[in-house]
Amino acid sequence: MGFSLSAPPSQTEVVDRPNFDWLLADASLFGVVLIWGINMPVMKIGLEHMNVYAFNAGRLTLSAAVLVVIAIRAGSFRPSSISRSMWKHVAVYAFIASGLYQVLFLLGIARTTSGNAALIMTSVPMWTALLARFLIGERLSRLAWTGLIGAFVGTCVVTATNGVSGDSSYFLGNLIMLVAALTWSYGTVKSRQILTSVSPLTLSAVASVSMLPLHFLIAGPNVLHDFSALTRADAFLPILYSGIFSTGFALAMWNFGVRQTGAAHASVYQNLIPVIAMLSAWMIRGETVSPSQIMGGVMIVGGLMIMRRARK
Repeated sequence: MGFSLSAPPSQTEVVDRPNFDWLLADASLFGVVLIWGINMPVMKIGLEHMNVYAFNAGRLTLSAAVLVVIAIRAGSFRPSSISRSMWKHVAVYAFIASGLYQVLFLLGIARTTSGNAALIMTSVPMWTALLARFLIGERLSRLAWTGLIGAFVGTCVVTATNGVSGDSSYFLGNLIMLVAALTWSYGTVKSRQILTSVSPLTLSAVASVSMLPLHFLIAGPNVLHDFSALTRADAFLPILYSGIFSTGFALAMWNFGVRQTGAAHASVYQNLIPVIAMLSAWMIRGETVSPSQIMGGVMIVGGLMIMRRARK
């Protein structure tokens, strides 16, 4: 990103412009972390006033529309460029990432705390590395395996957490969220053979749009009746936030930050997501943090940092 100038820039402008772009990229990445961290407690508010499947159909419709608009404006929306042989891989990816994962994610959010959900989803890089090792033969060093084991133990600790209240229903929600994390990781590994010939924005937009009929089918014939709850601000605003900001604008902001600073720099910000999720859940919903959540979260984030260090 830069400014169009009619005259050659001065030396000061040449020096300051990269610094400005770097600061803008950092601000963009931090904005994404805020959006994603706040998204979970906000979604739980919406799910208290609306059927979970109708909520999913509504937010994913907005997400698909935003992704298509972003892809078109970026000049990256080219479904016709996808070869006939590649379409079957795109269809499988769409079902996994935009179909099955989205249903599991919502069911998990509805049945556990925002903090547990955020911590379990933080383990996605660990599952992705593990699946890539066994499915496509990516090697891991001893240091990476050490980090992976630490993150795995931390994930088990968080998943086994029943919450401060001791409500056993959190355990089912944690398990569903864990399956959601595994599903997303498998979709990430699956996407690697697709992204060699299909742009990320095209893949995301096509997958989102193609799975909308499935989500409306799951929502059932009463979906229009369920949408009547959208007259309430505590149902409408969470759908608006989750559909437009969490998936749409956040994706564009994330891509800009990664392009300017690199994936390694951007990944550091991801470690802040569970912290912001638990803090916002405490402020918005009064959720408290248990010692087991803290211990498991430290193990997950620490293990992931070791893995990234090993990959460097």
